[in-house]
Amino acid sequence: MTGRFPDPLVLQAYARGEWVLMHDFRYQSADGETYTAPKYFITDLASTPWIVRPLLTGIEDRACGVIHDLLYCVNQLSRAVCDALFYEMLLVAGADQRRAGLMHWGLRVGGGARYSACAGGMKVEDLAFELMSEAERMAWRARLKPKDMRAPS
Repeated sequence: MTGRFPDPLVLQAYARGEWVLMHDFRYQSADGETYTAPKYFITDLASTPWIVRPLLTGIEDRACGVIHDLLYCVNQLSRAVCDALFYEMLLVAGADQRRAGLMHWGLRVGGGARYSACAGGMKVEDLAFELMSEAERMAWRARLKPKDMRAPS
């Protein structure tokens, strides 16, 4: 099986350099696992070190960045697995092996601090609560850990 993005990427501008997903966005990996970035997830589209930013060429790369941001945010897979999935997604999105390899290398070199900052999993500040209905806010608060339920500032 090859990986695929079965959903369109629907974003709304949020804060400077940030976007919000307006619908769930999924990636189905080559091994059959599905990773879902939820509606209202805040992303910068690619938390990449400055050295590899020139390699990001289109919205296809950004779709890979959304799922990679989610994987770091959820913090349930090792960093190496998250970065390997980013490499896989880039190839699925049409990047050649050289460019995908350079971007993967950039993550391996510069992504450690970002991954470490996400320890503990998804938090209130990772979601655009102000765009949600009251029912959606209540459902999300029930899913998040009690220590993470501080109101976003």
